[in-house]
Amino acid sequence: MVRWEISLFGFGGQGIIRGGQILGEAAVLEGKDAALTVAYGPEQVGGWSRADVVISDESIDFPLIIKPDILIVMSQEGLNRSLNEGRVPKKLLIYDSELVDASKVKGIKMAGFPATKVAEQLGSRLVANVMMLGVLSEITKIVKQESILNVIRRKFPRALELNERAFMEGVRYAKESGVIV
Repeated sequence: MVRWEISLFGFGGQGIIRGGQILGEAAVLEGKDAALTVAYGPEQVGGWSRADVVISDESIDFPLIIKPDILIVMSQEGLNRSLNEGRVPKKLLIYDSELVDASKVKGIKMAGFPATKVAEQLGSRLVANVMMLGVLSEITKIVKQESILNVIRRKFPRALELNERAFMEGVRYAKESGVIV
């Protein structure tokens, strides 16, 4: 059985939960099982948010994540909360290098990318989450890039070009990093 546990952590407005939804739906398109659980602070905007995605080639009997295989963080508070909760990833940390100082994390593979900055250069910081999915898909191959793009095409037809460009920028950054899991 292959089971992947991925946590996405950031703050409200970064599309953390939407990123988890896209990832889970892409896995289902490939015939895998996926479970999504979300958590967030009481603030309506700007508070912390987390999406936990479990992807498996078999039925998922326990959908919660205690210690993720992969952690994607898009805010310093997200990393701090994860570390304080003992949710240090087992295999890989992907983080927004403009917003997160990951220097205290040791002993795992790390890939830092300026997702929010690049998203702003593309036209909207709202696609930084999609860029991170491009990074994840290239480094891990957990789900196929085409599956993620198919979900994006279905969910965002009016902003399709921007989201596709952001996704492919993430793929490009990941290829240049040389990080493989």
